[in-house]
Amino acid sequence: MSGDGTRVVHILDPVSDGRARRLPTPRALYDRWERQQWSIAETRVARDRPVWEALRPFARGALMEALSELEVGEVAVTRTLSTLVTHAPGDADRTFLSTQVADEARHAQFFQDYLRHAAGRDDAARERDEEESAYGRLFEPRLRASVRAVEDSGGDRAAWHVAVIDYHLLTEGVLAAAALHGTRRLARRSGMAALGEGLDNVVRDESRHFTYGLAVTRDAVDRGLAGLVADTYVQGCRLMARVLVNPGRRAVAPVIGSALLQRARLTRAQWDAAEERALRQLRLIGLQDRRAQVAAAWGEGRAAALAEYEDIWKAPHPVAVLAAAPPDPA
Repeated sequence: MSGDGTRVVHILDPVSDGRARRLPTPRALYDRWERQQWSIAETRVARDRPVWEALRPFARGALMEALSELEVGEVAVTRTLSTLVTHAPGDADRTFLSTQVADEARHAQFFQDYLRHAAGRDDAARERDEEESAYGRLFEPRLRASVRAVEDSGGDRAAWHVAVIDYHLLTEGVLAAAALHGTRRLARRSGMAALGEGLDNVVRDESRHFTYGLAVTRDAVDRGLAGLVADTYVQGCRLMARVLVNPGRRAVAPVIGSALLQRARLTRAQWDAAEERALRQLRLIGLQDRRAQVAAAWGEGRAAALAEYEDIWKAPHPVAVLAAAPPDPA
């Protein structure tokens, strides 16, 4: 514990020579939050409208889908995170988690404002996006179940840690992080200044949340909950692979073969980046020995989802087409 009674956690930095690295305490993360405030109004989302109107239909649809998924995830977290605040283990945790609730609400509002005023999405399209969202259909039920377990147990510490893993490590540390970084690259490439600025702010906020999740999860491992953490993580990774494939929604893909394969390469790269994030986190939380188990669960989840996709749509997913295609000539 630190001098102010808050938790101090040391982890091994995966890019260092193995020396312990200190993670910020909840109070330090709160102080960082005070210094890093931003405003949706100052982002002026509508200034990107001309760029959106000039996009080709395929590029517009792909970017719209990515932003809609991010919005659904932020809304889901905003609706349910307060349970972790109520049952936090201490005042410093409760204070920091309260800032996260505010962050998530601002993120949800940013994506909603951007999709309406820059991308021109109407209410009917928003409802359709919510219905088709992979995160909303596949992962949000798991999130709600973990929250109910915390409530029903009166704040059982093990149940609380399971929910933190679902929120901070899986939702934010893997799914949201991969989507945000990929979408930010598209925004910059397309010259969308407002979207790039807003995503930079969201990424910075999510970094605080993720850091908090790492600290409390490593603390749980050190306190004898390694088995519970590992089981939760393995199950979550299997489900996350399915979320990324999203078998219930037909993939947006060009008709021209070369363009389809290029789109599939980009999709597969995003999947690979998400998997690598999930594997890299294991060392940070003290579970490096579970790497093979997590990788196997991820592969099983992806394979099952690709098979489900082909069964539903009577055609292989573009990534499966890519896997079967001959390699590019040298």
